[in-house]
Amino acid sequence: MVRPVPEVRERQRLDHVFEDLVREGVEPWLADLVAKRVEKSVSVEALFQPSVANIDDPICIPDMDKAVDRIVEAIEEGERCILAVDHDLDGISAASVLWSALVDHFGVDPNNLSVVTSHRLTEGYGITEPVVERILETDATLVISADKGSSDQERIKKIAEAGKDVVVTDHHAVPVEGPPASAFAVVNPARFDSKYDPFVCGAGVAFLTMAKVRTRLLEKNYRPTIPSLVDIIDYVAVATISDCVALRPDKSYINRAMVKRGLALINSEKRACWKVFRQEIGTDVCSEHIAFNLAPTVAAAGRLDWADAGFHFLVAKDIKSARKQWNLLKEENSLRKDIERGVRRKAFAAAREIEGNSIVVYVDDGHSGVHGITASKVVEAYGKPAAIFSPKGAGARNGDQNGVTGKDGRALASGSFRGIDGIHVREALQHVADNHKGLLVGFGGHAGAAGATLSIDDIEQFSVAYEEAISLQVGDRFLRPILWVDGDLDASNLILETVDKLMTLEPWGKDFPYPSFRGQFTVLDVKRVGDGSHLQLKLRMDGKMYKAIWFFAVDEDSMEMPVKVGDDNTFVYMLSENVFRGNRTLQLKVLGIAE
Repeated sequence: MVRPVPEVRERQRLDHVFEDLVREGVEPWLADLVAKRVEKSVSVEALFQPSVANIDDPICIPDMDKAVDRIVEAIEEGERCILAVDHDLDGISAASVLWSALVDHFGVDPNNLSVVTSHRLTEGYGITEPVVERILETDATLVISADKGSSDQERIKKIAEAGKDVVVTDHHAVPVEGPPASAFAVVNPARFDSKYDPFVCGAGVAFLTMAKVRTRLLEKNYRPTIPSLVDIIDYVAVATISDCVALRPDKSYINRAMVKRGLALINSEKRACWKVFRQEIGTDVCSEHIAFNLAPTVAAAGRLDWADAGFHFLVAKDIKSARKQWNLLKEENSLRKDIERGVRRKAFAAAREIEGNSIVVYVDDGHSGVHGITASKVVEAYGKPAAIFSPKGAGARNGDQNGVTGKDGRALASGSFRGIDGIHVREALQHVADNHKGLLVGFGGHAGAAGATLSIDDIEQFSVAYEEAISLQVGDRFLRPILWVDGDLDASNLILETVDKLMTLEPWGKDFPYPSFRGQFTVLDVKRVGDGSHLQLKLRMDGKMYKAIWFFAVDEDSMEMPVKVGDDNTFVYMLSENVFRGNRTLQLKVLGIAE
């Protein structure tokens, strides 16, 4: 299958939303952008100044009261506690939330706390058997999970039977049989019996839980004063952006409020980690910097090995410690990029041979730490749900793990899934599990992303079953990559002031994408940069010259250039700033060519 040419579609505006916003004093062109992204009217406050003071009380989340009582009891009695978190940035941020709340705000002795993460490559997601073993080796009496646990009844039962209570805080989809029955409490807004915002990330759920713990401690006069937890919302902001949960104002007010406040805290540089990060990027931090600069770097350690360096960077108390961890993370991220490049080339070569509504690729010498990133690139290129598999444990630095087997002795493969709008990948996996008993060893996730484990021998059978499940959701649609645009922008608006006004609508992100436009340009200069797959361009519109960058413009197999000097093309692009030695200039980010 030849890589398809993207279809360019213009977003459609809801006129009544546009009119309401203009009536409230919003500039028409900004109101137009908002009215092309929401499904109902939103307040100006929700758009420009969402406040954490106005979020719904999380006490209404099922099991919150029970969880809070148990955590407060552990604090009062000085119990040993385990913080069991996922290995991605949401999990590491959640660990930072829990640690900071318990130690810095509630005065818990750090010697009474231990952070237990899972190893992405050899153990996978969730409260896995190795995680259980490490927990059972301790004398802890309470386990607080964050960003995982909702699908781990079997393992939680073992922990509970050993006399340790498990409080689950999570945001992932709950199995059809319900929350894990052996857990002391399960705080998850995604529960079937919850009416709370289901789009809160794992670190967000951990924060909401700790906020109610603080309230309960104050009610019990545990300490005369306990500082507000608002100053740890920076961790929640980072997790919200990196975990790609909803940021649309009519969909999740909470997430917008958390990110808005968190970005302000990050730019105030009250933590050592943010001082280091802001020095790295040289300008104020926005959601794009979190998504494309911070998140890949901090998450790199957990992609290749243990995630500890990311946690130590976030909670570092001084510049020296933060910089040391940041430099380690940058080294890991550089290595991650090299590994990803190799896996991506093989995945794309395999994807070209696959027909249908889904793409499932098995890379026998792949690296499970870059599955998700690679799957996302395949989705962007083909516009179809994609999954990348390799042998479970592939790439682990303790090489004896390059052959993890299941209970039946067969070698296992682990895979990461990414979806497209209108397709729920976890529901597709549930369909496979329901109709092909025993095919999946394990799975979990949510609408846009998921993970699964199965026997390598069953990859081909799974591919057929997954295609069937996806096709049921697709119906009669024809899937291809789509480039969405907000219309044309004349040259007079291609200025930094336009970028600044767009930033007033921060945070941009999931379900509230940063605006992209269409425009006719003449190509004045083309130069390959980076690894050769990116292009640096000089473009001309109406007699004015603009600098532009086009990431992954060159096909890595054919190395064919998509444009040449002298071409007149209609480009799809975004407006951005480029900061060099403190100087800001306008830069266009090319997304593709409209044919």
